Amino acid sequence: MAHLKMVFHVNENDRWPFTIRSVHNLAHSDEETSVTVVANGEAIRSFSQLDADPVRFEKIKQLRDAGVRFVVCNIAMNERQIKPELVPDYVEIVPAGIVEIAKLQAEGYGYVKA
Repeated sequence: MAHLKMVFHVNENDRWPFTIRSVHNLAHSDEETSVTVVANGEAIRSFSQLDADPVRFEKIKQLRDAGVRFVVCNIAMNERQIKPELVPDYVEIVPAGIVEIAKLQAEGYGYVKA
């Protein structure tokens, strides 16, 4: 069995349902996986008080508990004036989402644009 390493890049807020469904399918497959979801751009809106979705957060937490790593871009947060305390503690804030994606690809992660 292969070890699959994937990074999902979500930068549009309306792409969260697809992203969560795809990540769930991969994380719960019979394959050994390492999965990271990087959110930047408009997808950061999910972490604002105006667009927070408790059902989405619960799904993200369940995937995190299953071993999926979720990160959000600090630059995008600053641009949208989203305070770090709004980000759930099970989601990591990275300095720049695009840099995180590049690092993961350098480590052999496949890339999925969600």
